[in-house]
Amino acid sequence: MTSVSDTFDYIVVGAGSAGCVVASRLVKDHGATVLLLEAGPLDDNMLIHIPAGAVKIVFGKSPYIKRYTSTPQPALEGRAVDIMQGNVVGGGSSVNAMTYARGSKDDYDRWNTLSGDAGWGWDDLVPYFRKQEGNVRLENAAHSGDGPLKVSDPAYISEAANIFVRTLQKLKVPFTDDFTGGQLHGVGYEQSTTFRGKRRSSADSFLRPVIGDERLTLVTEARANRVLFDGQRAIGIEYVKDGKVHQAKATHEVVLTAGALATPKLLMLSGIGPADHLAQFDIPVVADLPGVGQNLQDHNEVFLSLSTKGPFGYFGEDAGIKLIRNVIQYYAFGTGPIASTGSETMAFVNLDDPAGPPDIQIYCIGLMWPTLTVKPRNAVTLLANLVRPLSYGSVRLKSALPEDDAEVDPNWMSDPEDTRRLLKALKYLRTIVATAPFIDIVEEELSPGQATTDDAELVEYMKATTQSNFHPVGTCRMGRAEDPTTVVTPDLRVKGIDGLRVMDASIMPRIISANTNATVMAVADKGVDLLTGTYTGRVAAAQ
Repeated sequence: MTSVSDTFDYIVVGAGSAGCVVASRLVKDHGATVLLLEAGPLDDNMLIHIPAGAVKIVFGKSPYIKRYTSTPQPALEGRAVDIMQGNVVGGGSSVNAMTYARGSKDDYDRWNTLSGDAGWGWDDLVPYFRKQEGNVRLENAAHSGDGPLKVSDPAYISEAANIFVRTLQKLKVPFTDDFTGGQLHGVGYEQSTTFRGKRRSSADSFLRPVIGDERLTLVTEARANRVLFDGQRAIGIEYVKDGKVHQAKATHEVVLTAGALATPKLLMLSGIGPADHLAQFDIPVVADLPGVGQNLQDHNEVFLSLSTKGPFGYFGEDAGIKLIRNVIQYYAFGTGPIASTGSETMAFVNLDDPAGPPDIQIYCIGLMWPTLTVKPRNAVTLLANLVRPLSYGSVRLKSALPEDDAEVDPNWMSDPEDTRRLLKALKYLRTIVATAPFIDIVEEELSPGQATTDDAELVEYMKATTQSNFHPVGTCRMGRAEDPTTVVTPDLRVKGIDGLRVMDASIMPRIISANTNATVMAVADKGVDLLTGTYTGRVAAAQ
């Protein structure tokens, strides 16, 4: 960290997937001075950069993960759930499973409709995806091999993954070699943000090249308390570092990239949000925006864990002779189980209308799901992820104290249609298991257990075990200025405030039908063009 001044051209809050893009471009392309604040530490732990380390980080007690425990969920019989967010430089891109996905063309065209035909459709975002992407295999109208964000095919594929792909094809799901060209339907092998056996996070790809630039000031382990205002203009940020309160000023703009759970909290602490909610905590209202913290969507999933008749996945690969062999293979060639994200394959299906837009994403993971309490063994887990949920939740304040987490209510399965589709998906996982060649490797169903067959029992199992895929979005929704539910206009300005923009997952009008990391980075890239006046694409007729 360089010496901290108190005045910068721009202040960016959150050095995650979006913030690394924003800060990098402002420094490198526009010569601006930037203060980049990050609540978590530096991304200097070896486990972050080794793909197989993701499982250890997510399911261990890692300082690089912030766990939000939800309010009791009525549709889950009062169970609270955890939603994890990256708490480190690089944010989610430093701790996620590295899946490179974009969702479908339909997702973005829905965005464009909701934003008033303002340049947020698929064709408008593809140039940003291509600009960032350095794909090792694909080069076409949707893909580029020239960008800084390296995207690779699996460095290792478990036998379970190959069997899964063959089985889905037996079930008439077509094979695809590209999940990111705008059409999702099919089964195939994932591409990931890895290169030569190492994770390529947003920090690696965008921030690292400018980290030594004197115009960038990165402050880690710093908590943003509130946005500072002069009337209706944002002029800076108050933050805490090492127990001391600091105030930094921005001569141009303040950009929030703290994510879909932290960004609305910071806005509300700053007096931007639903006036009645702010009044509960005696927070003076700067802008009455009822949409702040509303419209929360997330992908939640159900799983089927099975013991297998042999080593078809990853069990035992981290011990003994196998570990020695794997370490040698990894450091010599950048391949093998240590280079694997653990999730090499996936499928997208619509179980109600096979020709319709996929609403279920299925993963095959070559291990017993870590939340089970039975003795670890050779196993495989199938997960069904609801990627077009109809349930909406919220983010609210617990208090006016910045050190208190936000109150997060994902409200999963509150829409009965979500429950119906997840139940159908869980049954479909059993169809996969009962189909050759998958059936040939299965020993026993560990969870929910073969004795659980009644629909009511399966729904109870879902309520007891459904979990987040960690893709919260939508809490500062983008859209038309006249829409009372929106928070930012299509140029990502916070309504009613000058000098303040949001450029993270919270601006998504609707959740996309796949993993969100690539989309967040593309949104941030476009946001910088909008911020600096260099955007040359379509805009709404009147904003």
